[in-house]
Amino acid sequence: MKDKVVIITGANRGIGKEAAKEIAKLGAKVYMACRSLDSANEVKKEIVKETNNENVFVLELDLASTDSINKFVTSFKNKESKLDVLINNAGITSRTKKLNDAGVELTFAINVLGHHYLTKLLIDLLEKSSPSRIINVASEYAGGLDLNDINYDKRSYGTTAAYKQSKQANRMLTREWAKHLIGKNISVYSMTPGWVPNTDLFREQSTFNKAVIKTVGAVGGRSVEQGADTIVWLASRDKIDGSNGGFFRDRIEKNAALQILLMKKNSGIFVKSF
Repeated sequence: MKDKVVIITGANRGIGKEAAKEIAKLGAKVYMACRSLDSANEVKKEIVKETNNENVFVLELDLASTDSINKFVTSFKNKESKLDVLINNAGITSRTKKLNDAGVELTFAINVLGHHYLTKLLIDLLEKSSPSRIINVASEYAGGLDLNDINYDKRSYGTTAAYKQSKQANRMLTREWAKHLIGKNISVYSMTPGWVPNTDLFREQSTFNKAVIKTVGAVGGRSVEQGADTIVWLASRDKIDGSNGGFFRDRIEKNAALQILLMKKNSGIFVKSF
């Protein structure tokens, strides 16, 4: 990936950190887009030391804030004239219902809308760099999306339910972006890292739930290295064995026809936002 420019959101912890390190090892110029600058700069030092790649940079990005996203994009475009790979990795699970400044439920605002808006603002640079790629970190644990009640005003809020609907939306948007970008030579993929308990995703869980997650993870969980592997593969492989808009696990596209059928019902509403 020498001379490639890559953005990874949430690159200071867990899967994002591991993906940033492995992509830096391949010689890419890596931009870590993170909310916590102190944490990100510490991780940057680790990555540079381990990979001997000095082209690792940190830029502040809070995906819950459109103002922060705008500032990030302006700052990035002042530094770079192209973008080869955008990895939308950052995500949260909120234990309680919270709203961002725009009044959107925080899990959906960060996991879905923040990344969608970021992608939209960077399409011009991705087009300049084509063939280029967008990779959305989603999940097999997806479903329950209600586009008429994304804020849980009509339903009872639940951490798991909010996370699942955000990941369904990630996968739907991946297919919509793939269709929208036909002819621009920009490929779009989503993937699941599998069950990776050792990440910051569960930071708001109760002490009891964290203990359960750790216990279950010790039996059936995956390491951050395993979780990041498909991200790195999608970012770096010359040719992807799978369809544009596809959903991948362990470097293999999963149930393409079934996924299209499951997502088709609600996907049309997203077209209006492009």
